[in-house]
Amino acid sequence: MAFASSSVAERPFAPATTAGDVSTIVYRSRAVAPLSDQDLQRLMRTAQARNGREGITGVVLYDERQFFQWLEGPEEGVKRVMGSIQNDRRHTDLEVLTHYASPTRRFSGWDMKLAARGANPALWQSDVLEPPRAIIDDLRRRPASAPSLLAKLMPLPVAAGDSPLATSLAGKPLGNTTVSILKDVLLKTVIPLLHHHEPAAADAEDVPVNPRAAELAELLVASDQAASLSLIRELRGKDVEGRHLFAPLFEPAARALGDLWGDDFCSEVEVTLGLCRIQTAVRLLGADTRRSVVSSVQPKVLIVPAPGELHQLVAVLDSEWLWSEGWSPQSEFPATDRALGDLLSASWIDVLDLSLSAAFRRKDSLVRLTETIKQARRASLNPALLVLVGGRTFVEVEGVGTAVGADIVSRTSLNVDRYMVQGMKTVGEGLHCTEQCEDAVG
Repeated sequence: MAFASSSVAERPFAPATTAGDVSTIVYRSRAVAPLSDQDLQRLMRTAQARNGREGITGVVLYDERQFFQWLEGPEEGVKRVMGSIQNDRRHTDLEVLTHYASPTRRFSGWDMKLAARGANPALWQSDVLEPPRAIIDDLRRRPASAPSLLAKLMPLPVAAGDSPLATSLAGKPLGNTTVSILKDVLLKTVIPLLHHHEPAAADAEDVPVNPRAAELAELLVASDQAASLSLIRELRGKDVEGRHLFAPLFEPAARALGDLWGDDFCSEVEVTLGLCRIQTAVRLLGADTRRSVVSSVQPKVLIVPAPGELHQLVAVLDSEWLWSEGWSPQSEFPATDRALGDLLSASWIDVLDLSLSAAFRRKDSLVRLTETIKQARRASLNPALLVLVGGRTFVEVEGVGTAVGADIVSRTSLNVDRYMVQGMKTVGEGLHCTEQCEDAVG
């Protein structure tokens, strides 16, 4: 499809590939006037002939004058096609959404296929497909997510008898499957941006949120667990500690999952599944993380989701961080306040790490959490028990930690060990959490 705007400023077409790679570009634009089936057909015939000469494949989606196009092929061919697109006056407002190199094509065999709702099949034969309504709705609400949404349009051949999970774990090529597509988007767009901004160590307020965390949330809702597993397999052997993905990517992606639910983009069950996929990634990354060796005695930490809280991601992140620092936290999942009290009365605990959902704000759980903390202090063998709370509501609402009776608010698992040690000193001096304490420690 040869579209673009002559009003768009010329940008250098930066090489994205090395020898043997496939250059991939996804862009969006707006037609200057509505197009009929006949108009679209003429444009498609021209595009298919040109793409066939250049070795270009892909798909274009048209919806209410909006175009979203995926182009892939040799670097020089893609460059020439984009040059033609930039000189076409039939639409405007061109925006390149992603440009990267991939070892394989995603739309092999499609010199260009049109995705449009209600297109007359008699005109198109096999050159048109009906996109799912959900993809159209998602593009209207989140046009920047076009790369992951267009990827869903391709056929999904899977070898008989081979599940994507088994294929990924065996280290075999995933081929043109949903798993492969999602992995490719993650590796080519999300992870490179994350590594570029990755901090070695910083306070929570100094950690840059990855700009693609929201896109990762959408992929988590759309994908299955094999996508995370294949991503982890690709990351193994790289000199990057998995725990440095917690604060800039996993934590904001969890909050973005909650936002998707709030926008009716997904169900609460899908949010929970997305969080579970993050947890799986965290655990597998942790298996390859070098554990620090400590000679001093570390505090005894009990990590629990608040009784009644289904989401465990905050607890998992804190546990993994402490483990990597050489600590030996105790993780439990008490169903009631009494069960939590039994744990605290059975052995000495220095720090109680209580968490609510990383995705939802859970404001309706704060009254119950206040009572949970009161009962925990009464049951504890330690009269100076340090209570740390975490979860989305504590990230976004100031003063909530004080209101529920906590000593420390943790806004991220990053350096949570340091905050615990600092908090124990504060509690030992007879102080409790104030908003200044939250700002200084969380």
